[in-house]
This record gives sequence, C-alpha cells and structure tokens, in this order.
Amino acid sequence: MRPTLINRIFAILFLAVFLSSLFYLTAVIVRIPSIGAILVKEPGERYFVKSIEPAGQAQVKGIRVGDQILEVNGNPVSEFENVIKYNSIEYADRVLILHKDNVKQEIAFPKGWTGDHSVWELLIQLYIPGISLVIFCAFSGFLYVKRRNDKAAIMLIMFFISIGISYYSSAASYRSDPVGNTVIYVVLPVIPLLFMSFMNSYLQRFNVLFISKRALGTLFGINGAVGIVSLLYIWTDLFSIQVYNYIVIAFSSVVLLGNLVCVYKLIHKFIKHRRTKLHSLFTITLISHLVAFTPFATMNLLPQIFGERQILPAAFTALFLFVLPIVYFYLSTSNQLFDIDFILTRFKYYTALALLPSIIVAAFVAFFILGENSPSWSVWFGIFFVIYIGMTLFLYAKEQIDQRFRPKLFKAMYSYQDSLDRFSRKIARVMKQTDLEAVLKQEITELLPVNRITFLLIEQSENTVYPMGEHPEELITAEFLLGTVNSLQVGELIELPYGLGLVIGRQRSRYHILWIGLKTNHTRFNSDELRWLKTMSNYASIVFENLYLIEGLIEDLESEVRKEHSTSPWVLRLLFCLSENERRKLAADLHDSALQDQLLWYRKLEAIMMDHPLSDKLGRELEDIKEGLLDVIHQIRETCNELRPPLLKEMGVVEAVESIIEHTQMRVNFAVDFRAKPFSRPLNEEQITAIYRIVQELLRNADKHSQAKLITLELELRKGTIYFRYKDDGIGMDVNQMIASFEHMGLSGIKERVTGLEGDISFNSQRDNGLEVVILLPEMMTTGRPERGISRDSYLIS
Repeated sequence: MRPTLINRIFAILFLAVFLSSLFYLTAVIVRIPSIGAILVKEPGERYFVKSIEPAGQAQVKGIRVGDQILEVNGNPVSEFENVIKYNSIEYADRVLILHKDNVKQEIAFPKGWTGDHSVWELLIQLYIPGISLVIFCAFSGFLYVKRRNDKAAIMLIMFFISIGISYYSSAASYRSDPVGNTVIYVVLPVIPLLFMSFMNSYLQRFNVLFISKRALGTLFGINGAVGIVSLLYIWTDLFSIQVYNYIVIAFSSVVLLGNLVCVYKLIHKFIKHRRTKLHSLFTITLISHLVAFTPFATMNLLPQIFGERQILPAAFTALFLFVLPIVYFYLSTSNQLFDIDFILTRFKYYTALALLPSIIVAAFVAFFILGENSPSWSVWFGIFFVIYIGMTLFLYAKEQIDQRFRPKLFKAMYSYQDSLDRFSRKIARVMKQTDLEAVLKQEITELLPVNRITFLLIEQSENTVYPMGEHPEELITAEFLLGTVNSLQVGELIELPYGLGLVIGRQRSRYHILWIGLKTNHTRFNSDELRWLKTMSNYASIVFENLYLIEGLIEDLESEVRKEHSTSPWVLRLLFCLSENERRKLAADLHDSALQDQLLWYRKLEAIMMDHPLSDKLGRELEDIKEGLLDVIHQIRETCNELRPPLLKEMGVVEAVESIIEHTQMRVNFAVDFRAKPFSRPLNEEQITAIYRIVQELLRNADKHSQAKLITLELELRKGTIYFRYKDDGIGMDVNQMIASFEHMGLSGIKERVTGLEGDISFNSQRDNGLEVVILLPEMMTTGRPERGISRDSYLIS
C-alpha cells in the first residue's frame, strides 16, 4: 500500500480509539459520582478516612478525615474491590460510617446520568478539562490541516492530544476507573518524551540535535517498564496493594524525570544558542515548559514521591497547561503575536519584586492564621506558591490597569508626556536660536507655575553672567553659576539657590543656561516635573548644538564667498556634490515622467497606425510624427545619461572614460586615443564622477572649439597620485586669457573640480599648436581642517 493510504488508516484508527475512549470517559465522569475519600488501613482490618479530595461527594455529604468506614454496599469494607486495590471507596453505592463522635451514618451515592453531582465537581472534573481538551484538539486539527506532511507537526499534535486526554482522564482516574488509570499511568509519562521528539524533528531544519536517540530511547524504555507494571496491576490481581504504593512512586518519578530532562536540555540549548537566531525559540519553549509543568511537578509529583499528600489537586495545577497552545500557536505563526523579550523582562522584574512579600505573607498565614495546626513543609510551600503566583499576576495586571486608567485619573502626570510630544514637533521646525528659546519658554510657562523664566549666558573667559540685575536673587544666582561653571555639562539639570537651571548649549567658552525660578505655589519641584525638565533640557541641547553647527557652516560659506581669488576645496566639493545630486534628481524626474509619457504616446500612435486604414498622405505625416517622437525619446535618454550616467560607480574609472569616449565618437569628427593602465585599488564615487565630468567637458570643448583631428588621453595611478593627461592637435588657445574669458567657462569649471579634490592642474597651449591639460589628483584626500568638533568633509552631501 502507498504511504499516504497507510497514514490515512492509522489516522482513522487513532481517531476511532480516541473518540471511543473519550465517550467512555465522559460516561464515567457523568454517571459515577466522585466520592474522593482515600482510606488508610490500621490493625484489626479497620479502615479510616486519610484524606478528602475537594468537590467530592465525601466532602458534600459530611464524611471527614478520621471517620471509620464500616461497610461498603452492605459488606465488610475489606471485601470491596477498590478498597483492596487502591484504598478507595469509589464506585460504592452506599457506605456505613462511624464518625469520630461515635455516631453511625449510612450514606448513599446515587449513580446515573442525573446523579447527585455538585456544580463544583462538574466544573473542575468535567467542564474545565473538557474545554482544555477541545482547545488542544482544535489546535491539533489546525496543525494537521496546515502541515500534515511535517513530521515535527505530527509529533506536536501527539504532544497536545496526550496532554488533553491525560487531563480529561484525571477525573476518571480519581474514581479508580481502569481506563482512566490506564491513560494516566501510560500516556502521562510519555508527554515530555513526545515533546523531546518534537524538538528533535523541528530542529533538524537548523542542524541542531535536541537530545540523542540513545538517551531518548532509554527514557522510553524506563517509561515502558513502569507502564507495563502499572497495566498489570490495573487490569489483573497479580500484585498486592503494597506494590501499588511503589508503582505510584515509580510513576511520579518517571514523569518528574522526563520533565527535568526537558528543562535541562532547554536550559543547555538556551545557553548554547543565546547569541544565535534560535535564541527566541529556546527562550519561549523554556519559559512555557516551566510555567506549564512546574506547578504539577512541585505540588503533585514531589509529594507523591515522598509519601506526602498532594498540595493542590491536579485539576488546579493542570490549568497551567493552557499556556502551551498559546505559546505554540505563537511559534507556528510569523512571530507577530507579542514581544517575548519584553514580556520576559517584565516577568523577571515582577517575580523578583513579589518574592520577599510572598515569603512574608506565606509565613504569616502559616504560623499565625493556621496557628496550632503546625502546617507541614508541603502545605507551607503550597501557600507560598499560590501567593507568589497571585502577586506576580497582580503586578502584571496593575501595569495594564495603569496604562488604561492612569492617564484619565492623573491627567497632570500625563500632560508632561503630551508636552514632550508637542515640544518635539515644534522644535523640528525651529531654524534659529531665538525660536528655540521662545518654544522652550512657552512650553514651560504653560505647565509650571514659576515666577521667572530667564535665558542666561555665562562667559567663562570673562567670568561674567548676563543679563543680570542688582536684585539679591540674581546676584546670588550669578555667583553660584560662576562657581560651578567648570563642572557644567550640556543637557544637565542643576539646582540653583532660587530655582533650577537647564544647561541647553555651549559655544566655545560660553554656556547658555535657562533659569527657572521658584514655583509660585511655594512647593518643591516633584519627581515628575524634574524628569520632564531633564528630558526637555536634553531635547533643547541637541537642537541648540545643531543650530550652532548650521550657523557656523553658513558663516564659513559667506566668508568663502567674500574671498576674491581663492575658494577652499571643501566648499568646492560641497558645491559639486550638490550639483551632482541635483543632476541625479533631474535625470530621475526626466526618466520617470517625460520619457515615460513620450513612450506611451509613441505606442498609442503606433497602435493607431496599425489598427486603422490610413491614406498615403496621412500615413506619411503620421510616420514623420512617429520618427520625431523617436528622436525626442532618444534625446531625452541622451540627456538622462549625460546628467547621471548609469552604473558609473560600478563600472570603475577606466570603464567610465571608455564609455563616454565611445558615446562621443558616434557624433564627432575627431579620433580619440585612450591609453589607460588598470587601477590596483578602486576610486571612490566622487573621484570617478569628477574624472568623468572632466573628460566630458574636455571632449565637448574639443568638439566646439579645437578643430582637432586626434585627441590623446592618458590615465593611470602613479605612487598614490592619479595622473591624467589630455592632448589634442587643434588650433590651441591663449591660456593667459582663459580665466577672464566667458568662452572658456568649461575649462574654468574643470580647474575648480580639480581644486575641490585637492589636486593640481596645468594648461599648456599656443595658437595653432593644440592644447595640453595635465591633472594630478591625490588618491587619498585629507579629511579637512576640523572645526566645532567635526570634520569639514562631514558637510559634504553625496
């Protein structure tokens, strides 16, 4: 048979067994009331009630710990099957009890679909486990539909189904039902092993092994041995009840062992892969596994191993299993449900915060409220665990409540956040220092009731503070600022004798201080106001520094423009970079708008000429228009290529020059002899662009003025210097008149480009003897003279 058919048969068989078991377990839970009384045998074949499970019929009908069970179903208690096998009176129709006050009472436990069930019993034994099973099955169905051919998904489905059916079977197991006990003692220990099998399959795609096959096989073997002995005890009468006590310990141990191995492996993988892309995966799985299984392990398994009473019923601790479908649904989607790192940070903070109060409250409850009962360590631990979880969840809930209601209840506090948002939007439009001061003053005036807001300037070199008057407050404040000027930091909030000071900026030896006076309501600045002012100070200092740099740049540009004969290289580089940026934008605009429109009209015209009959005269006229459109399209493309040659940086400098030569020779009458040597290191885009523009301008000049027949170009790298030589055999020119001549503005532009790249250029020419241009450019340019803490070249735009 084909594998697909075999898989379908297995799926149908599994579904049939699952549904049959589910129907049987539901019938048991509904028809048979849970009595919930565990007995202990004492000498003389006497049986006393050792413990009472919550929500059971024993608790409802008045059976108490210490009562003696005399008869079950009218026969001696020692003859009842469940008493012999489990020290339990489950499935009993009636019992005769001798209370501790020597009063006998016969109690009946009616069975049937309309049995005597309490609402609490149905809630924790039927409804909650049933809902859990539905959730696990729904998620399993979702996985099967989406990824039925994925082995990891199948293992995850088995993992979820096992958890769901084990939780649902716990109620039948309480009733000592053989099917319920079979599911618990066989399926429950396999759950952690299924999880490890799932991790092995899932991590194969990342070439990571979660647990070795040998170790996993050993765990399956141990579980199998315990499961076989458990089945023999449940379904046969080969062993006495003393063996059952050892089975319970072995069962609890293997379940605990499987979970401990899971936790150990998850911690080991988390540490190993904490700096890889699997960090989040192991973080989520480790936390979810601890949250889901730790309550059951600590409150149910550990007490059973040490022969103690369970701290909480498994029906309660199993509720933590709900975290698993949530987490794995998150993993199965595209990691968009929540920020796991943010949640874990909150989890560590809240658990640390709740630890000490939980210990104090648990100790108070155990030793002062319970008092004389002297609770055992297990009871105390249970009290602490419940309080600890409750406090942690309360802190989580408090955060959500604060986010929802605190802005409405404490509007003054949240007006600071609105102010910061408003202030940040305003300063984005600030262009001058006076504008910044006006915005800052307006914002503080609106929120704080202060008696003064003054902008001060401390001149450290002159040891003065201004503007300052003769008022005592001003004199004392000025003296205080001069005494602390050496320790001032930009963005700092300082406490003054009469108010606060915000250090919003510094210019060389000058400090700009905003003096905020005392509050008019005669109160101190609270913590929220101080944090708000500190943030405002930081914002203002950043904007102030940027404004200072911009003003300095404008001053430098103005000073360079005022110079008559020389211009700094960095200014020329800035201007040429701006020019190239504008060329790039213009080329993009032409290509995306005008060129595309022309192509569209050309295609429409071509379609009309093909689809409609035309006369010869009209056809010739439309053909002329078509050719004209082609010429326009070609010209626009040529213009775009000249404005910004495509792939200029990718081609390299030699290929760039070769491309422009090839393009030029298609429309000129002179020949170009290009002699270049390969460059050992690529030039930067700015240098390639400059050489490309220089060659472009020289060839354009030759076409217009030189009347040359042959042009020779040389380009190579000589010991850190880029050597370029241009030579033509044209009519030449008077170099001495070049600078003053409007006709030779192109050559003047070449000179400025070379100067901007910190190079040298020389022109050699005579009338009727051609033109020679030699350019030397440094391969590595200097960074420029630093000023105001930044490099000149940082002004460049490219």
